[in-house]
Formats: sequence, C-alpha cells, structure tokens
Amino acid sequence: MPVLFKDVFQNGSIIGVWHITESVEELIQNVHLSCSESESLNSYKHENRKKQWLSYRVLIQELVGEKYDISYSDFGKPYLNLEKKNNHISITHSGDHSAVIINAHSYVGIDIEKPSKRIERVSGRFLSDDELAFIDLGNKWDHLTICWTVKEALFKIHGNLCYDFREQIIIESFSFAQSGQVNCIILGDNDQHEYCVKYTKINGFYLAYVTA
Repeated sequence: MPVLFKDVFQNGSIIGVWHITESVEELIQNVHLSCSESESLNSYKHENRKKQWLSYRVLIQELVGEKYDISYSDFGKPYLNLEKKNNHISITHSGDHSAVIINAHSYVGIDIEKPSKRIERVSGRFLSDDELAFIDLGNKWDHLTICWTVKEALFKIHGNLCYDFREQIIIESFSFAQSGQVNCIILGDNDQHEYCVKYTKINGFYLAYVTA
C-alpha cells in the first residue's frame, strides 16, 4: 500500500505513516537493503516483525527519495546518512502500521498506538495522579492512548536516556479531542525542557510527534 499519511511542516520535519498490507516478499522488492541490513532482517523469526522492519525502510525511501544508511548514536537513537548530511529520525510501529519522522537539523520523536483495554490497566505506571485526574472517562481508552503516545514520542527525542514516565515526563492538562497538541515538560537532573507535542488519529491509531 502507498503512504497512508504524509506531511511536511514549516520546521522542516517530514512525517509519514504506512499501512502494512504487503507480504515480506513484496516489501523487499520496494527497498534497497545493504548486506548488513539483509542479515538483520533474516535474524527476525516472526513474519510480522519482518514486515514492520521493512515497512519503515520503504517509508523512509518514499519520504526522502534517495539512498540512505540508518546509523545509531551511542544512546541507540537512529539517524539517516544522506550523502553529505545526517538527518535526525524517529521510527515507530504498532500492529499493521508504521510511522517515521525526519528532520535535517533537530531531534525528533514519534509514536503510534491503537487504543485497547491494556492501556487502562497500566495507566498508573506512566501517568501521575494529576494527569489521571484530567482523563475524560467517556473516552478513557482514547485519552489514555494519546497520553502514552505523547510520552513515548518525548522519550524518543532524547534517545535512550532514562526518564521516569510518571515523574519526569509531565503532560499539562488538556481536553480530549481526536487531534490537537499538548504542552509538556521533561524534568532532567539539573534542568527541564518544554515541548509542544502534536497528535492525531489515523485509521484507528493515535500518532504523536514532536520536534525539538
């Protein structure tokens, strides 16, 4: 399937969402893989994991329109090598959907998730009491899922640095809507960072994304 959703923002970020309907063989035909990437693909045992891994590579190729290599920082954060420049990138997948955000100059984070009953069971692990208090009970699973994707996107913007989702990634109160933006704060050991995270509902999934 072609790109389900694509947008380019004034800050230079490019974002895309892919609905995975292809087989592994069909996806392989649409992407260039290096020898090391082929080895990585073959290391996955499950068909769905292979599809997810391939789909965001096909998506990246669709978004940037040129050959690339995916490299990783010391903290495990991916970035693209595009000829003479490096581009910041964040990758996410859930079920049969994958998504990517790319920016040439700024750190980025993205997450996609489908609402489910599980999100309610674990909500106390990633939301503070103040955050739980503003959840719309009439749209509980959706509102909780938005909060989860927002915090995941913020976590990814800093790579693999360890943050306590409940105590250090803070979402300011916001009313439920299927798309919008949320003001957030990340509390570090000696500093704090403020972000505005955007989110939207696409094909039954919530997508959250942020640029530093």
